Amino acid sequence: MDNVNQGSVGKFFFKGLGLWNVYFILKFALAHYEYLTLNLLYNGLLLLFILLPFRNRVLSLLQTGVAIVAAFALVYSESWLPGPDSIISNAQNIAGFSAAYIAQLAVDFVNIKMLAWGAAVVLLYCLVKDWVRISVFTLVYFLCLVFQPYYVAWRTQPVAPAAVQVADNSQAAAPQQVTPADPSAITSETIDRWYTAFLDYEKDRRAEFPQGLSANDTPFEIILMNICSLSNDDLIASDLMNHPVLSEFNIRFDHFNSATSYSGPATLRLLNAVCGQVNHDALYDGRRPECEIMNRLDQLGYRQHLYLDHKGQYDNYLQTLRDKAGLMAPLESTAKYPVRYMAFDDEEIADDLAVLRDWQRKTAKDKTSERHVTLFNFIALHDGNRLPRHSRWEEFKPRAIRFLDDLQTFMHELERSGRKVMLIVVPEHGAAVRGDRIQAPRLRDIPSMRITEVPLMVKFFGIKDLPAEPIHVTGHTSYMAMSTLIGRALALNYFGADGGSVPLEELVRDLPETNPVSENGQSVVLTYRDNDYIRQKGGEWRPYPKER
Repeated sequence: MDNVNQGSVGKFFFKGLGLWNVYFILKFALAHYEYLTLNLLYNGLLLLFILLPFRNRVLSLLQTGVAIVAAFALVYSESWLPGPDSIISNAQNIAGFSAAYIAQLAVDFVNIKMLAWGAAVVLLYCLVKDWVRISVFTLVYFLCLVFQPYYVAWRTQPVAPAAVQVADNSQAAAPQQVTPADPSAITSETIDRWYTAFLDYEKDRRAEFPQGLSANDTPFEIILMNICSLSNDDLIASDLMNHPVLSEFNIRFDHFNSATSYSGPATLRLLNAVCGQVNHDALYDGRRPECEIMNRLDQLGYRQHLYLDHKGQYDNYLQTLRDKAGLMAPLESTAKYPVRYMAFDDEEIADDLAVLRDWQRKTAKDKTSERHVTLFNFIALHDGNRLPRHSRWEEFKPRAIRFLDDLQTFMHELERSGRKVMLIVVPEHGAAVRGDRIQAPRLRDIPSMRITEVPLMVKFFGIKDLPAEPIHVTGHTSYMAMSTLIGRALALNYFGADGGSVPLEELVRDLPETNPVSENGQSVVLTYRDNDYIRQKGGEWRPYPKER
């Protein structure tokens, strides 16, 4: 505790902050580097409560106990950690984690560098506390934080916030994002109005999709390969952007947003791809038959198939797809495949190449239809997977290499088969391999753009003389662009000519764009004027901290 010269202050008893200086200094540093957001009101109340001069020993001990509890709750609320609502809503899923996986998450969550800095601050405080009135500096710095907004407001001329405009063009990335004259004019209210306009605009959008097919149209098969935990950032962080299989696709979407960082809502969004983007809660409100891409294809004569490398039981995954997205396809991957991994909940995960080869065998023998649409869902890249008879989880990179190698093998085998197939690889979300400033690696509670921007890729089999290099779709897109591409391939009878009925460039021209907005149950992240913003638990919009 700081030395107190009671004689200089008469009867007033100023005990100082003592070791609480360390608490506030560390919080000031974390707030400066945007690891948390200071609540000035509650921190001020905590400071005043700690400074109350209780001379009674019992009251002083009670004061310390209450302050410790309040300080812990306050720093938790100011951090970016999942809130109680998020934890409670996912309690059943968390209960399904194996003990080994929970232990590994706890160990990996520890930031050794931050602990070292914390220890350094404690040691420095112990060295100088008898020579410097640290409490004075702490209080002065806090007062500067309190009065800083008023000083900035006094020095800055007010500027009216930018109006939200909604574009009229169905192909545009509306609503428009108008740049205000002063960045400070971008307020939480500005972004909230834009977000509301975005949802209003999206609810009426529909992809270009045929109502019927001509008898002369050339039949082809469609594969929707939904992969858990593979984002563009994961490929970059793992140095896999140049894996050979990626160059074998005909079309690559550079900025495709899966709009969520969890599996269930990701596949729900995929299955409702014919319509515009809705908020997270609307995914579970009920079915929208006009939006369901598998069932729309079923109406065009496509027989549905479903293959998983897991059982679909975790988080009631498969039943949710049936109840909320009308998935009718029977689960056909019931064979006893070789086991490739053990999941974070000790479920067996099948070898994906074995699943793909099983699909090849079964559909090749199916003479009931020449048109098939198959949904694959693979979780081999999900965090926490481990090799059989191993306790330690397998690193992401070797699993990703194995998966991409298997995908390349499957594609080569499919090429040799001569079948006409449109393969669409559409990952659910990323694995958060390297995390960011506010979310540790491997955590996905906050759907950052690093996690939700995924490599959607398309490959046409049975068409000759397509460009040697992939054509890149560079705009911001989401599921509507994917479903529109499928609709165009059907409407234009793309497989009706050896080299495609139209040039590939024409097939992807002016695909509908979608502003990047990603959601989970408790968090929303969006891009507004080239900057990302986050809202948690229905609170205010805040700038998403950038990497320094």
